This record gives sequence, structure tokens and C-alpha cells, in this order.
Amino acid sequence: MTLREALEQGKQQVINSRHYDMREARVVCEWLMEALLGWNKTQQLLHEIYSLSASQEHQWNQWIQRAAQGEPVQYILGKAWFCGMEWKVTPDVLIPRPETEQLVNWVVEEHRHDQVSILDIGTGSGCIAISLQHHMPQAKVYALDVDEKALQVARENAIHHQSPVFFIQADILCPDTWKELPETEIIVSNPPYVSIAEREQMSIRVTQYEPAKALFVQDQDPLLFYRAIAGFIQNRKKPAELYLEIHEERAQEVAGLLHVAKFSAIQIRKDWFGKNRMIKAEYFNHP
Repeated sequence: MTLREALEQGKQQVINSRHYDMREARVVCEWLMEALLGWNKTQQLLHEIYSLSASQEHQWNQWIQRAAQGEPVQYILGKAWFCGMEWKVTPDVLIPRPETEQLVNWVVEEHRHDQVSILDIGTGSGCIAISLQHHMPQAKVYALDVDEKALQVARENAIHHQSPVFFIQADILCPDTWKELPETEIIVSNPPYVSIAEREQMSIRVTQYEPAKALFVQDQDPLLFYRAIAGFIQNRKKPAELYLEIHEERAQEVAGLLHVAKFSAIQIRKDWFGKNRMIKAEYFNHP
């Protein structure tokens, strides 16, 4: 089987699965082929008559079968890209999203040269915390997650990127743990915010493969994590700046929650697609 034949066959198989459209299927196959042979898209075109070895063809067929079942290509390869950096990902952590890069960029653009401390709540793969540490090497960065398996992935990513991020296993929903957490000038978080009711409209690439506890909240309390984070900040002594990723349809609800909790300077930002996706607020502890 030639490289071109493998790409065409793989693309058709992935399209037929109905989990990807034509453009997505093409990109998935190009990524898999690059991982298989080390050639990027342009190089693949130049080597389209290259014949795959028997072992390469076997690996290719295995990968395509997994993609056709809806498994995200990032989990198939065990890696993803975020902020121009490569990250290890497993089904224990969410696949980093482009819109989350904008949350990182917001913090960096306002504090690039500041001597600050940062706490990332719900770090998952560590992509937010480690990216912030990479762009702000003078900062002291902490990353928190309740899941030890996720923290293990984050630690491996920190080692890979030679990042001195401090990792903490704790549950932000448990007020008893708040006093043990560091008091930082900046808190950043991309917490679970998708309601269970929305699950039926989502791709199985998300619902069957990504960790549900990092994505979903109960329908009756979709702002659960935002309320907990606000409560944690209210119970500290230091003032803080808060940067959050939010559900596009709940921006005003989150802003209202923060306003009631006595946060000020509340700003909502849109992502590249024009959706309300981020919010920033400040809190000063008034005695």
C-alpha cells in the first residue's frame, strides 16, 4: 500500500464512521501519517508513492480503526498541542482546547513581567499552569487537581518542559482544604461547566473518551465550581485577580455570581469565534 492509498483509504473509513466531516478526517489522517512516518503534510505529498512496510501498514490500520470508532487522535497518539508546545495526554485528562490558550494569553499579557504567584485550579494535563510558567518564568506557579492520575500526567508534562510548577492534590469543592492552599495573587481555572443535559448534543469523541468529571456538572447547579472558587477567594486574606473559562451561555450568570460575592472590575471576553468564553474579576478582602 502506498502512502497516497493509505491516506485515501483511511480518510474514507473515518468519514464513513460519521464521527468526522471530510475536512476533519483529512486532518486526522495527516496527523496519523506524520506520526507514522515523520513527514508533514507537504512531505507526504512529495512521497505519495512511498510504499508502507508491513509493520507500518499494520500500525496504520490499527490507528484508523480507532479513529473510526470516534477516539480522538490526541489520545491515539498520546499527545496534543497547546500554546505552541507538545503535551502528553491520556484519557485521564481533557484534550487542551484552542480557546483555553486565550485564557493563558490574557494572564500573560497583563502580568508578563510581574513578580506574581499563580494558582491553577483543576489543572488536568497541566497545560495552563505550565504554559503560564513558560511565558512568565519569574512567577511562582501552583497547580491543583483532585485526581491523582491527572496530576501524574501534569507532572510528566512539567518534567518534559522543565517547569518548576508546584502540584497539589486537593478538592476545591471541600472548604476544609482551603486553608491548606497557597494564597496567590492570581487564580486561574477552566473548571467543569457543561451540564449533563447538554451531553446528548455532544460528539462521542468527547462523551465517550474524555474524562466526564473534568467536563460535566449537574443540571441543577451548573455554577458549582465557580461558587466554590469564589468562596475560596473570599476566605483568604490577600486580594486576588481571578481569570476563568466559562460556558458561552452562562457568562452573565457567572458575572452575577461574582458581583454578589463582592468581586469588582468584572470583564467578559469573547473567544476567536465571538463566544463569551472568559471572565476576569478582582477581589479585595474588606475587614
